[in-house]
Order: sequence, then C-alpha cells, then structure tokens
Amino acid sequence: MSSPDSITLSTTDHASLLMRLNLLQTTGNKHHTRAQRLREELKHAFVLPPNMIPSTVVRVGSTFTVRDLHTEERDTFTLAWPEAADISAGKLSVLTPLGMAVIGSRVNDRIAWEMPGGIRHLWLESVSYSTSPQPAAAGFANGSVSWSR
Repeated sequence: MSSPDSITLSTTDHASLLMRLNLLQTTGNKHHTRAQRLREELKHAFVLPPNMIPSTVVRVGSTFTVRDLHTEERDTFTLAWPEAADISAGKLSVLTPLGMAVIGSRVNDRIAWEMPGGIRHLWLESVSYSTSPQPAAAGFANGSVSWSR
C-alpha cells in the first residue's frame, strides 16, 4: 500500500472489496498473500460516504497516473471492478497486485508494488474521478472531479 497511514475508502468500495476478498480466499487465488494484507488494511481504513471521499484519493472508477521512481516511466490506468477490467483499454482490476496496492492511496503517496521480480516503487502523481455509476456503486450523479500536482 501507499504509506503507514490508513487508506481511505468509500462505504461502497469497502463493502464490495470485503466481499471480493472473501471470494478470493475461498478460491485459493495466486494473489492470496497480497489480498490478506489488503484485508488487514481494510480493518483500519477510513470509511466514508462516497460523496465525502477527497478527490485526491484513488477509488474504483478513478483514473490515476503513477511514475516509477527507478525508471521515471509513467502509466495511467482507470481502476475498475474485475468484471469491467480491460487492460488493453487501460482499465485495471482492483484485484490485481497494482490495483490492491493503489486503492485508497492519495496523490503524492509512494506506493510499493510487489511484482514477481521484486518490489517497484511508484509515485502517485494524479487522480481524477468521474462520478458516473460504477457496477458496484450505482446511484452517483454524473459529473467529475480531479486533482493533480
């Protein structure tokens, strides 16, 4: 995750993540260890109504840019629920290692991304969020907010 501070999640994302992590646990997913760490972070997360989440926080539906601190390479993704994920369209599943590492992080956080070859250190440069309904979070009004450094 991003830092020793607690992550910030909407009530909708929190409930859906808990449900999905429980499913991962029962299926023996290869990302089980990372899922266990995320489950622990969920216990200490700041959980707020969706309309109270700061625009600087990554949540499902956010488009974010990270910069690799070693290579300076930048990547931009939209965080999505697994059923809406499509990496070729830049839609990253929240249940991938990077998705689990970035959820709840804030702009300017340093993120440790565990990969098979070791840990990559990323910097969260920007976040924008469209309040268009997400599959697990219907009911938002259309609109958008954004923040970048």
